Amino acid sequence: MTQEIEIEVKSLVDEPAFSQLLQFLNKSMKQAVMQKNHYFETTDQALKQAKSALRIREKNNTFTLTLKEPYQDGLLETHQTLSSLEVDRAIKEGDIPRGEVMHQLKELDINPATLSYLGTLTTERLECDYKNGALCFDKSTYLGQVDYEIEFEGNSLEHATHSLESLFSENGIKQVPTPNKVQRFFERKQALND
Repeated sequence: MTQEIEIEVKSLVDEPAFSQLLQFLNKSMKQAVMQKNHYFETTDQALKQAKSALRIREKNNTFTLTLKEPYQDGLLETHQTLSSLEVDRAIKEGDIPRGEVMHQLKELDINPATLSYLGTLTTERLECDYKNGALCFDKSTYLGQVDYEIEFEGNSLEHATHSLESLFSENGIKQVPTPNKVQRFFERKQALND
């Protein structure tokens, strides 16, 4: 089990702005890594009410169960490595493996037995070092939707905010308040169900 604090700011952009920023930094999505986020929630949306999210990330043939919870200016992430068999059981049966993530869920007063798989968001991600942080170019596909997002992870909220604002300003691109991927996934799922 590992835990880390993640401090990031992000903005959705359209495809031309996404391409413009890649070109400005002399980057190409040819080096992007594919990752899949498999999302889970309870029927009464207990995770959402706790401003938290649970996912299994599939990347480079590894599987990581992650619970994200609000923490100060960022998010507390609790990670747990899973086997492909554990992933299969979680997706098909909602069977979340024992471990630190389950412990954290119980701390949030969420019964792991009430969780079920809701769907997958696939992201092509290009990550690069930028201004003493990590700049990510994400093209995400989920539930018939494609979106483009620029994310900057910094060492403080001020550092992250200033770094992304500066990049966007230099390129004449407007920043947009952006919900995180799991929120966008759930909003899209709700819209399809209405």
